[in-house]
Amino acid sequence: MPTAKPTPPKIMLGFVVRQCAVALGHRPSPEELCAWANNQGEGRQRHCLFGRPITIAEARIILRHPGRPVTVRSTDPYPIFALASR
Repeated sequence: MPTAKPTPPKIMLGFVVRQCAVALGHRPSPEELCAWANNQGEGRQRHCLFGRPITIAEARIILRHPGRPVTVRSTDPYPIFALASR
């Protein structure tokens, strides 16, 4: 009998927005969500929360659809220094 692949875990986008709101102390604007999500970590260990930098347009979509489930992946963090080359 073949083994079924485990389904990857999912979270609601609202969970991420809520974490940002807690960090900022208020509901984030698209610009604030973008800056927060693209600059996670401490010290020199900076990374992008979504695995790659998000744009302000993508942050607007995230804020409009907090109930949307998204797949959580375990990958290496997107290095923040890669943003400097853009």
